[in-house]
Parts: sequence; C-alpha cells; structure tokens
Amino acid sequence: MHSLLERQLKKTAINATQLPEEFQQFLTLVDAVYHQSDEHRQRVERSMEINSRELTLRNEQIAAAERKYRDIFDHVSEGIFQYAPDGTVMSVNPAMARLCGYVDAEQFKSAVRDIGREVYVDLTRHGQILAEVARHGSIKNWESEIRRLDGSVVWIMESTRAVLAGDGAVAYYEGVMRDIHARKAAEAEREQMQRQLSSVARQAGMAEIATGVLHNVGNVLNSVNVSASLCADRTKTSKLPGLAKAIGLLQEHQVDLAAFLTHDKKGRQLVDYLGRLNEHLLNEQRELLAELSSLVQNIQHVKEIVKSQQTYAKTAIVHEKVPLEEIVDDALRINQESLERHRITVMKDLAALPPLTLDKHQILQILVNLISNAKHAMRGIPGDRILTISAALRADNCARLVLCVGDTGLGIQPDDLARMFSMGFTTRSDGHGFGLHTSALAARSMGGELTAHSDGVNQGAIFRLEIPILCKDQAVEAGRAA
Repeated sequence: MHSLLERQLKKTAINATQLPEEFQQFLTLVDAVYHQSDEHRQRVERSMEINSRELTLRNEQIAAAERKYRDIFDHVSEGIFQYAPDGTVMSVNPAMARLCGYVDAEQFKSAVRDIGREVYVDLTRHGQILAEVARHGSIKNWESEIRRLDGSVVWIMESTRAVLAGDGAVAYYEGVMRDIHARKAAEAEREQMQRQLSSVARQAGMAEIATGVLHNVGNVLNSVNVSASLCADRTKTSKLPGLAKAIGLLQEHQVDLAAFLTHDKKGRQLVDYLGRLNEHLLNEQRELLAELSSLVQNIQHVKEIVKSQQTYAKTAIVHEKVPLEEIVDDALRINQESLERHRITVMKDLAALPPLTLDKHQILQILVNLISNAKHAMRGIPGDRILTISAALRADNCARLVLCVGDTGLGIQPDDLARMFSMGFTTRSDGHGFGLHTSALAARSMGGELTAHSDGVNQGAIFRLEIPILCKDQAVEAGRAA
C-alpha cells in the first residue's frame, strides 16, 4: 500500500483489513492512483532534468559558436562590414577598420557616416555596386579603389549581398573586402615592364629592318656603281671625237666639197668612215641608254626601299586598317635585291582577305626577318628555291590571322626547333641570334604567337605567325593604352 494512503488511514484510525470488501476494493483503486501519480511525477522530473541538461548544453554550444564567430570576425584578414541602405555603418571587424586606416572598429563607426561617399574614391563605382546588387542580389570579386583615413588610395576586391527584411525591402548590405593593392601594383609593374619589353623589341625590329634596308641598298648601289663606271668608260673611249675631225675636214673643203669627196683620197675614205662611225655611235648610244636605264631603275629601287622603311619608322604602336598584301609587298621590296640575286621564286597566297586592323610595323618587322632567314636558308642549295607567303583568317572564339612564310631551304634539326626563338641562338656562322627572338617578342606583344616547323634537314621550314584581329573598338582602346 502506498505510504501516503497508509498515513491517511492511520490518522483516521481505520483498519483496512476490517473494512468491508467494497471499501477494500476502493482502497486498492486509490492505492493504484497514488502509485501512478508517483510514476508520472518521476517521469516529469526525469524529463525536466533531461531538458535542463539539453538546454544547458545548447546554451553552451551557442555561446561557443558565438565566441568562435566573434573570434573569426575579430581576427580574419578580410574586412567584414554591414551598412544600412543610407550608408550608415552598422558593424565592421578590426580588419575592415585597419584596411581603411582606422585604429579599431569603434573609431571607424564613429568617423564614417556614409560608407559610399566617404570610403569609395569613385562615388559612381559604389552606385554601380548597389545597382548590380539590386539586379542580382549580390556581387562577387568586384575591384574598386577606396580612400584611407590618411588620404592614401588602395585597391580592394569586395563581395557584397543584400539582406532583405520581411517586406522584401533591403534591411542592410553585408560583405567582405580584401586588400589587393600589392597585386595591382605588381600588375602595373608587369604591364610597364611588358611595355618596355615591347618597346625594346620594336626598336630592335626597327634596327633589324634598317639593317636589311642598308644591306639591300648597298647591293643595289654596287649595281649603280657598275653602271656608272661602264657609262664613264664608254664616254672616255667614245668615237665621238672622230666625228669632230670628220666635220673639220668637211668644213675645210666647203668650196670644193664635191671634188674633195670624189677625187681626194681622204675625201673618198671619209664617206665610208662616216658610215662606220654612225653605226658605232648608234651601238654606243644603245649600250649607254641600256646602262642608264638600269641605273635609273636601281636608283628608283633604292628610293622605294627607303620610302618603305620610312613608312614604318615609328616607335609608337599604331593600329590601322590596311590590306595585308601591302605589308607583304613592302617586306618583299625591302628584300627584293637579295631575292633576285639568289634567284629565289616568290609565291603568294593571300586569299581574298579584307583590310585588317593591324599593327603594321610589327607585322613588317616579323615578315622582313622571316623572309631574310628564308633567303639565307636557300642560299647556294641546288634545285628550286621557292619562298611561299600565305595568309588566311581562322575564326573560333575570336578572329585570328594566320600568316605563314615557307621555304625549300636547309630545314631545321629537331633539337634546334625548341631553341629557335631563344635569345642568341643561331645556326648561321654570321648570325647574331636576335632576329627571331625579337620577332617572337613582337608576336607576343600583339597577343599572338610565332612558331616554326620543319620535317628535318634539307626539308625546308615553315614559320607560322598567328595573331588576333582587332575590331574597331579594340583598336581605339589599344591606341589609348599605347
């Protein structure tokens, strides 16, 4: 029997064993209720104890998570921020404060009233960020310039998102900023070095073209000297003074000219002499005219070579829409004398290319060098000496020009192909190993690539230049960058 029920019966002095059976059954039911009540209370107590332990554990976990979040928030290297739609700073971590030049977060919050106007260098940039967040909900890895407390400017990269209220309006913006000023400075330095390298390559290319021009002009001048010497020798040995003597005899015998020509021995010989002299002077005239014509052609050739070189003698990067064939013809003209002297046949296959927007000086520099190399590779070889220049457009992600210069010369050994464009590498005894290297640099500065292929020794070679073709807007932008 339950102890509480026993105490109640004792207080009333009731002996349960003496009660009628009906009361004993009632007491049995009451006793069961007491025991059930105890069991229920125990279950409730155990449940409350478990819930209390779980609640304590949950609170400890939340506190640990908050400490962990606060530790991350306070010590993470990226700046973390939250600000209201009107620009009021709600929260920043110490890294954000340091990034902006402040001692701590409290100083930042008290000093900055509008993050858009007081932190961003370009207010329109902040407007662009908010507009993009309004369209897409967030931005990622946007680069901007911010102004620090001391007035210095640094580059940052930020990712920002909008946190919405229950009614769908923007409650606040939050995100992270990372200092990328060192990277941007390195990029600027690399771009400067690239521009300097491109300038050196361009100047070296100009020197290469000038060397080719001087070499070919020198060869043409040799022909000019030969023609001039022949003309001088012909003039010195001319029979023209004999004509003066014959005219003198005729003038002496003006009165008896008929008798002189028919009866005088000298007079009779004079007619035959004048005939032979006339034929000799005509031959002499034809030879002199031929030499003078050659002389004029060679001088005109020199003028064309110099004119072609002067057209490209610029240090600035200039993108122009020009027919590629004009650049190819100028490169061939600069090398014309050498090509003719070595009896090299030129074959062109430029397809039906439209005018292209190119840096024509760079293209000419590369072509002059490749044509000169091809000429040297075919110098003295037996059989046909054929120089092939072909070009076509290839379109994949963007339009690209593929320009190939091939020859039937000595070819390239497999081991030399990998070193072909290295500074100082050359297979010629009189070479300096600079031309192909500067040509490769010029190709790279145009966003392209210069490669070489050969099936082996005495199998000729093909040099392939592939560069992107600039559209009008790109050309304008490239001109501004230069």
